[in-house]
Amino acid sequence: MRTWHTEVIIIGSGLAGLLAALELSSVRKVTLVTKSLLGAGNSIKAQGGIAAALTRADSIDQHLKDTLQAGHYFNDKEAAVSILEKAPEVMHKLFALGIPFDKNRKGEYDLAQEGAHSERRIYHAGGDSTGAHIIEKLKEHIADRVEVVEAFTVYDLVMDEGQCKGIIGKDKKGQTSMITAQSTIVASGGCGQVYDITSNAEESTGDGLAMAYRAGAKLMDMEFMQFHPTMLVSNDKQACLLSEAIRGEGGRLVDEKDQPIMERRHPLGDLAPRSITARVVWEYIKSGRKVFLSIKHVDNFHKRFPTIAAHVQGERGILMNDRIPVHPGAHFLMGGISVNKWGETNIENLYAIGEVACTGLHGANRLASNSLLEASASALMLSQCIKAKAIHNNWKLPEAPMIFQEEKDLPDLAELKVKMSQWAGIIKTKKDLLKMRSWLTRFHSECRGPLSLSLTKEALAARNCLDTAWMIVNAALVREESRGAHIRTDYPEESQYWSDSTVCWEGSMRIEESRTTKRGEPNEYVFT
Repeated sequence: MRTWHTEVIIIGSGLAGLLAALELSSVRKVTLVTKSLLGAGNSIKAQGGIAAALTRADSIDQHLKDTLQAGHYFNDKEAAVSILEKAPEVMHKLFALGIPFDKNRKGEYDLAQEGAHSERRIYHAGGDSTGAHIIEKLKEHIADRVEVVEAFTVYDLVMDEGQCKGIIGKDKKGQTSMITAQSTIVASGGCGQVYDITSNAEESTGDGLAMAYRAGAKLMDMEFMQFHPTMLVSNDKQACLLSEAIRGEGGRLVDEKDQPIMERRHPLGDLAPRSITARVVWEYIKSGRKVFLSIKHVDNFHKRFPTIAAHVQGERGILMNDRIPVHPGAHFLMGGISVNKWGETNIENLYAIGEVACTGLHGANRLASNSLLEASASALMLSQCIKAKAIHNNWKLPEAPMIFQEEKDLPDLAELKVKMSQWAGIIKTKKDLLKMRSWLTRFHSECRGPLSLSLTKEALAARNCLDTAWMIVNAALVREESRGAHIRTDYPEESQYWSDSTVCWEGSMRIEESRTTKRGEPNEYVFT
């Protein structure tokens, strides 16, 4: 086994990981590992933009109000304030890096409006390719400043005496490596690939969530998976995401008869929060009807949304009468590794930022375009935290971890994705969740510590998706209410008890009765 030491390890090369690497590279030796190519993942696919209240007509207070309302007031308000107040610093940083945000003819930033936003506060680049523009610039800036290891598959975190001391995995040649560091940052993104229709990149198999779970880190809110209402699906296969900004520019959701479907369902109509819009679209489809995104009233659609227009044109026969067929798809996990505003976890020297982390900003339903802001703000605050900590020259290197035997019983990933969509998708019931849990029980293992390095990449992805699905399903089964993106038809209303109760994982599952302060040590939950 090859072993080498660095000062900071970052797992993942999306916006959060790249910005943290850039910020820390001036004072620390940073090694960034990514399981595919540098910059691959969800960030580069981000279309809409980044939400920031910078104009005179807007305010952080108003942005906070919109965020809390969209999140069904399940947000951690203190954490939300910390992140939203970071917006000016984030945007000035991105401006300084040369991100070419779109401007109008007057030379002013051409701000967009998306669902549940009360103001036009979305900064976008390239029309609908904001993420790609940001990632490419960050890649330029970290060149020669950060050690980048591409095609490195991380199997698990290296734990020693209750501390995280690095990672263990394989490079593209299959060489086993243990990389040790004083600070390990998980920025590996979400887990959309647990479902069969998703806007997420192929890399989003819940790797960081699963390895943190196996290491005993605290995770929370795993039942809150947001489904985006408008995925373009062609020939029963996902093609691309249709940005919410389309509806902000006049797009409308309609049925086969060209009748609007959202006007009577919510006061904001087509700009209702995603959880509400996705449910309406799903209910239409489940009843045997079709739903379309009409672009008849979107001015200069091809110019404003060039990337999406190219995708639509590439799917022949899709665009008819200026209508695009849509289907909801798994989009963003509001839960994840529990962190404070500095990105610190309950494990010493282990940090998490980006979608893999649960800061409390999003509550039960993420407000559109808050994800890029969260990733950026969290990267800046985490970097500030690590910079303030001293480097320990006498740091004790860990021993090579014990490796478990190869697991023979792992699910077929394709089957797992289909069953998760069928039994634990947008709409859930106890009956279906118990079916899903029973199916997962055939494969789920309570093992802790590093997995076998003899697992193939495909088997590792299945293992990580399995562990992530286990947390999602069991948490959804316990939360007997409907709130935001968590919809239980057998418990259709919000519950006062659950308004301040959180399903948490630290090896086993438990319920904490307060999101901000523990009232004694909660008991492990027993299923009935």
